[in-house]
Amino acid sequence: MGERDLMPPDYESTADAELVEARDSAWQHIEIRRHPVFGHQLVIDGDLQISESDFAYGSALVAPLLTLDSCRRVAILGGGDGGVLHELFAACDRLDRPLEAATLIDIDDAVIELCRRWMPRLCHNAFDDPRADVVCGDAFAWLENASDLDAVIYDLTLDPVREGVSRNAFIREILDQVERALRPGGVVTMQACGEWVTDREELLAQLRRRFDESFIEREEQLVTVPSYGEKWTFMTARKPE
Repeated sequence: MGERDLMPPDYESTADAELVEARDSAWQHIEIRRHPVFGHQLVIDGDLQISESDFAYGSALVAPLLTLDSCRRVAILGGGDGGVLHELFAACDRLDRPLEAATLIDIDDAVIELCRRWMPRLCHNAFDDPRADVVCGDAFAWLENASDLDAVIYDLTLDPVREGVSRNAFIREILDQVERALRPGGVVTMQACGEWVTDREELLAQLRRRFDESFIEREEQLVTVPSYGEKWTFMTARKPE
């Protein structure tokens, strides 16, 4: 394998995208762009988050929940674009699985508003579904008070959100909170990283170690996300009963 084979693709999918709307919220700079191939895109602080083409991302996060005998109460940490929320409802409806409530916690209501307006092919009508409980706030603070959840879907960054905290400590804190919030036998599923992340192997090793300390049946998926131009790793495990 030559040096070229180890390098990421030579394109950024937002380069050919037209700016549709931009907004500075209390938290970040948000852009909605329109790409001729990938559809509308959510870009935050210059970083592509998701495109309308990328339903595989939401499907990968939701798929592990379909192994549960009972999946009535689900928390989605992040996910303000609504794609994961839609995929959860669609999967439960296809399989006639009872789902009482899916609580989505995202800190920025501007993201939800813009995605509802410009990205309906990703979120569809998920935010209007009676099973949707949308909370605009700190997902970590919400999780501290949660309990007896059937599943937690983690759709946030794995980089520390507070200064002076290492990524290893941040991952440990996240998964400690998730473990406490899940019922015995509940499932956690999260996005991990793309194949071109510089310290990919170190990050995956940190996640695997922490997962294996408190959870069982750890599994990984490597999924192509069209507008990312790379494969993305998703990780899941189950809390022992």
